[in-house]
Amino acid sequence: DKELLRRKIKFFPITLGPMRSLTKRGIRLKKEIEELKKRIKELEIKAKEEEGKESEAIKIIEERLGTLSIHGGVAGYYQGTSDSRIEGESFDNPDGAGYVADLELSFEPIKNGEFYMRLHAGEGDGGDSDLEAKGGLFADLNTMNDDNPGDEDFDLLECYYTHSFSDGRFSLSIGKTEPLVFIDDNEFANDEVGQFVGKPFVNDPVLDSEDEYGFLVAFGYSPSDYLSLVVLYQSSSYPLAEEEKQKDIWEDIFNQPFFACQLSYSPTIKGFSGNYRFYGWVQSYDHIEIDDINNGWWRFRRRQVDTDEGWGIGISADQRISEKVGLFGRFGYHNEEVYEVPWFWSLGANITGLIPSRANDEIGFGVAGLKANDDLPEDDTEFHLEGYYKLVLSEHFAITSDFQYVANPLGNDSNDDVFAGMLRTEFSF
Repeated sequence: DKELLRRKIKFFPITLGPMRSLTKRGIRLKKEIEELKKRIKELEIKAKEEEGKESEAIKIIEERLGTLSIHGGVAGYYQGTSDSRIEGESFDNPDGAGYVADLELSFEPIKNGEFYMRLHAGEGDGGDSDLEAKGGLFADLNTMNDDNPGDEDFDLLECYYTHSFSDGRFSLSIGKTEPLVFIDDNEFANDEVGQFVGKPFVNDPVLDSEDEYGFLVAFGYSPSDYLSLVVLYQSSSYPLAEEEKQKDIWEDIFNQPFFACQLSYSPTIKGFSGNYRFYGWVQSYDHIEIDDINNGWWRFRRRQVDTDEGWGIGISADQRISEKVGLFGRFGYHNEEVYEVPWFWSLGANITGLIPSRANDEIGFGVAGLKANDDLPEDDTEFHLEGYYKLVLSEHFAITSDFQYVANPLGNDSNDDVFAGMLRTEFSF
């Protein structure tokens, strides 16, 4: 028995050591398994967090792309003009067809920000080609052809970004566009495709002669729903300077630029909205003075001429007086030292649904005057009258007939009066 007991005692330590070792290994393995489970759980939580972030990013992108808006339109027209003789120049049977097309894209890449782009195509001048090219009138009969890209198939006319701050009270716009996007706008006389086509009823003709598409920065401030202010700067190509003195609008963008500002008051009078805009602008490059051009040709040839900046002030107002009738008016005064037209005015009306069975049809009529500079050989007023009827066939399609009459072209009552008619179709999407 003693021998057996001694053998058991000897055997027990031998078997207990491996058991202790296995127990320790089991504990370590258990800890490692627990640690692994913990790490897996943490990775699962992190993965869910990352998935949430990705989902949120996708949601933001979807929200931003949800603001994407694509629209545009095509307008075709035929315009004919009466035979006339102006300043000894004959304009026989000037007429022609044309079209314009726009594709517009806008979206909000970030909150309170909007990107806008417009592609434009167009051909044809209507009945205005010779009169415009040879300066037969102070104001064109066809504004639709102003943005035609020439030899190119299309042109990227506008591409700019606008960001608003402080709940829309402040805004900053920067990119490629034109000053007339921000000044001299009008509810009833500012759209040559859908309203009047003659220049005096789209914009101030003198301001328009200095307008171009280029690098622009505009700052807006709206302290209330009724009051707003915009100040802008734009690079200039010196569009009315002698050809050899003009430059690319994208070169030397801070050299003699264009400046403008507009203050707008938008009240509601007896339940009807209105807008009263007061603006001023400066085209800071040198303009040759009118008296040098007309009375001092020997000085002009030697380049010994007096020059001055181009500038102007203006008013553009529109007021709805009933559900169907709206009135508009414009007035502009320009530096009489350098511009052929120091004074300009226009007024008219827009009537919707005059015929009971044609609730969406529009009628527009207006009269305008452009006073010739006193330093010109003839200094009377060139008068424009225009009327149109817009037959709205659907939300996206309309046909417009337009008629114009011009008396005293270039302020000279010896020149023949001019008649023009246009038939225009408009398709939008």
